[in-house]
Amino acid sequence: MTISFNTIPSNTLVPIFYAEMDNSAANTAQDSGASLLIGHANNGAEIVANSLVLMPSADYARQICGAGSQLARMVEAYRQTDPFGELYVIAVPESTGAAATVTLTVTGAATETGTVNVYVGRTRVQAPVTNGDNVATIASSIKDAINAVPTLPFTASSSAGVVTLTARHKGLCGNEIPVSLNYYGFGGGEVL
Repeated sequence: MTISFNTIPSNTLVPIFYAEMDNSAANTAQDSGASLLIGHANNGAEIVANSLVLMPSADYARQICGAGSQLARMVEAYRQTDPFGELYVIAVPESTGAAATVTLTVTGAATETGTVNVYVGRTRVQAPVTNGDNVATIASSIKDAINAVPTLPFTASSSAGVVTLTARHKGLCGNEIPVSLNYYGFGGGEVL
């Protein structure tokens, strides 16, 4: 019985053990299935609600869904894992109800110059603070730093030392977004 090989010559007559691996017919285990994300777009966004849309990139998602929208952030997170896969999105209308809010209260004047680190979801926002700043100035600095990042799921306002973060979308989805202050603490160089 003749066995043909791809890399071992057929005229080799020396008796020894020869082995060859041929992966040409092996399964590549690549999944070619498309993925679907369903979420909210910003009010007034270009995307048509309840329609299937091919989403080639996170930049395109920000363009047609709106920066900071739930759907744009979902596409950005997905594209970090699968930059080339086939991805479709459906923008659904917001539910009725109120948007989630989070308040941060500044309780004292700054005694040193430094930075306040506010984590909104997985994004760190740094607000500069100068020695002697009062509570209203510190709160305004935090508000300005948060509003300077248009991709965040919250917008900020401040009044009398209280920063109020308001979710971009109504309903319960905003309640699950973590907001923390100086998360890494002393060990991470984040001290108030």
